[in-house]
Amino acid sequence: GKNYDSKNLMHTFRLLDMAEEIARERTLTVRRPNIDFLMTIRRGEFEYDDLIEMAEEKIEKIAGLYQTADLPEKPDRNQANTTLVEIRHKAYQ
Repeated sequence: GKNYDSKNLMHTFRLLDMAEEIARERTLTVRRPNIDFLMTIRRGEFEYDDLIEMAEEKIEKIAGLYQTADLPEKPDRNQANTTLVEIRHKAYQ
């Protein structure tokens, strides 16, 4: 009833949180610790303009974090392929 796609915006904030976590901690937590907040978005408990403002602020913050993050410019393709093969071997055994 808020005239926006609450599921889409919930996932937007989830992904923004994950991007921030990667820049800050070089980790990725799939099960989000702020699930209660995300579900309030999903239930449509925010006004659209408020969510957009919060998202824009978060995007600016994340951009600053990535400017100083010590992440590599490109992924290690060999390591990614090795990990993928290991996962597939375990899944098919």
